[in-house]
Amino acid sequence: MTPAVMMVGCSDYEDTEVASPEADADAIGAYFESSAVSEQLSPGQTSFKIVLNRASFSEAVNVPVKATDPDNFFSLSDNQFVFDAEKQVSSPITVTFNQSVVELQKTYSLKLQVADGVKDHLYGAGYTDATYSMVIDYAWKSDSLASTMVKDEYAGTFDKEGALAAVEIAKDFEVDEEKPSPDYTKNSLVRISSFFATIGKSKAAGEDHIQFVVDKDHKNPQFLTTDYLANNEISLKVNTTKLATGMTQKFAEEKEYPICMDLVGINVEAATAEAKTDNVTYQVTYELYAFDEKADKKYLLSTEDDTVPVEGNTQYKAKFEVKFVKASAE
Repeated sequence: MTPAVMMVGCSDYEDTEVASPEADADAIGAYFESSAVSEQLSPGQTSFKIVLNRASFSEAVNVPVKATDPDNFFSLSDNQFVFDAEKQVSSPITVTFNQSVVELQKTYSLKLQVADGVKDHLYGAGYTDATYSMVIDYAWKSDSLASTMVKDEYAGTFDKEGALAAVEIAKDFEVDEEKPSPDYTKNSLVRISSFFATIGKSKAAGEDHIQFVVDKDHKNPQFLTTDYLANNEISLKVNTTKLATGMTQKFAEEKEYPICMDLVGINVEAATAEAKTDNVTYQVTYELYAFDEKADKKYLLSTEDDTVPVEGNTQYKAKFEVKFVKASAE
């Protein structure tokens, strides 16, 4: 028996050409290049600028923009992005903010949207929604200061070896444009950031920065405060109390509160001079407590998790040496 053979014509497999869909002739394709943008401003700066991009840029056009979570903290200089003909990037919009309430080192968010959150161009890149996160802070550096050993009463190391910590200096603090930065012939701003995480007592970084100003001789330390900045015509709030440490305290009945710190005082304990550095030991006094924000109450810390909260706080001391590079040694 001869097997049956099926013949298939080549026409059954003819190539077909499918045209790619075209974008709408009126489509703008407006977009933000990123959905999340970080803006770090220096103290004294009062605004930042934002722009929009577009996929189709032959004609001049305006694109409305709106804040999706308006809270009266931020203000826009215009409610639309303006594109000139043949320009892919819009003219910038200036963002200002409520300077009377802004805090140093606190992050504020502005959520913006164009095109009602819907892309109108098939090949439009980027995003129709973007979140701008703004923080005002100094530019910190640690390479000009040596690490230090922090001895701390709460950590039980005040009379022991202590914990190694990085010391930072603000390179843009009270800058004199005619002198190098940092300028060691004037006041300096120094800090140990996230103090209890730095010395190994907290697993999470907190707001407990020990930051203080010293004079040109690295003496007369004082905590950076709202009043200090105001005296230098900078409108910023600086918190020195209720600073979250990243630690928590458990009490009976499954109550758990964050442990907070209040800065109390700082003074010079000792000072020595070497060929290239001035070595100054500072002692910081602070208070620790478990903080019930809802009731606005402070409770004594306990080593046990099942104790009943008792109102109060405990004062501790910490000390550390900072090796300042002398101007002549740079």
